[in-house]
Amino acid sequence: MRWMAFMGRTGTVLLMIGLALVFVSLIPPHSPSRGSSRGSIAPQQYSITDSRVYTPQTGFRVSVESSDSVQVFFLGLRQPEYDNWRTQLADVYFDSPQMRDFYTVPLVFLMEAYPDLDDIRLIDIMDIMFDVAVLDKGLETHSEVIVWESPPSTAVSHEFFPTEVLHVTVIVANRSPDTVELETERVDSKMLAPKERLVLPARLLISAGIALTIVWLVWKRAKKRAR
Repeated sequence: MRWMAFMGRTGTVLLMIGLALVFVSLIPPHSPSRGSSRGSIAPQQYSITDSRVYTPQTGFRVSVESSDSVQVFFLGLRQPEYDNWRTQLADVYFDSPQMRDFYTVPLVFLMEAYPDLDDIRLIDIMDIMFDVAVLDKGLETHSEVIVWESPPSTAVSHEFFPTEVLHVTVIVANRSPDTVELETERVDSKMLAPKERLVLPARLLISAGIALTIVWLVWKRAKKRAR
């Protein structure tokens, strides 16, 4: 019967496509660039180590080694949300677009911690903007922007590929009463396609391919016996 032969060919094609997707998902990400830095964070302070746009095809790995426990946060905002945050800051203190872009997250967090921000002098803002208390208030108010956080540790390493286009800010927080020395490395990565988008289609295609192929083989074997 022609339709059974067609089913067998279809099952084989689906199975091959599914296996091809599995192969693509196993290809390791290409790492086009990396950067490292050394520095310190004062007691009860935090710092920004990265702030840029990433996509499902462009991710990064951040590794932090420190002299005492620190906590690392990845904060992600969709571009319209990030632009809205920048707009809120347009008439506050930083008229420079470059300054607003880098300090967007800490300034919005500062506004949450100190609603009367206009009454604070610029020099005082720079002194308190990176307090851990300001960070905690911002994270409490905008918990939805936390896309990943580490437990306190002296060695943190994590690879991240967003499921959508996000402006990601990487923060390292020092909650200890002492200055912490740390070394940070960031490795940018590119992949052909996000793994999470390949796994489910691959499973479905392989399952359907195996099912159709088994039906065709059973039919073919029964046909031979009937002769």
